[in-house]
Amino acid sequence: MYNTKKKGNILVGIGSNLRGHMAIPKKNLKIVFKYLNREGLRVRRFSKIYFTRPFPNGFGPSFCNCVVLIKTDLCGLDILKRLKKIEKIFGRRNELRNSPRVLDLDLLDCKGEVIKVDSRLIVPHPQIYKRNFVLFPISDVNPKWKDPNSYKNIKILLSDYLKRNVNNNRMNTISYLHV
Repeated sequence: MYNTKKKGNILVGIGSNLRGHMAIPKKNLKIVFKYLNREGLRVRRFSKIYFTRPFPNGFGPSFCNCVVLIKTDLCGLDILKRLKKIEKIFGRRNELRNSPRVLDLDLLDCKGEVIKVDSRLIVPHPQIYKRNFVLFPISDVNPKWKDPNSYKNIKILLSDYLKRNVNNNRMNTISYLHV
């Protein structure tokens, strides 16, 4: 079973499109930093906040999204457990896939490793390549990031995404807010 204590950068995607008991979506993204730090996931950098329509269907309130770069010596499964704990604190319920939520925390990359522990943990996150609201924020926090599967850097992944979706009417529009 996967259980490395190797140090390295962790990328976590954060999303919110519902008001919770703590705050509105944009503020949820800022408040969660405190909880990450409490759980031993030290936030070192964070991206701009990006606003997008819900993916993949476009229905429901717009999402606020960002990516944080974290330093920790925890293994992927321990990180995942802590992320799930924080989601529950914010009121996350395991409802329908891609449904609106107060807080969504996704482990996008764990120390540049390729990890698969049954269906619980797959890293890098398999949907990174299809989501501009993940690719742009990764570029903000780690412009030299390379995908551990393809070894492509983030600039190439963004370029590939844009080429694939240039004529796609369903391409998720994105705007951002400086924080």
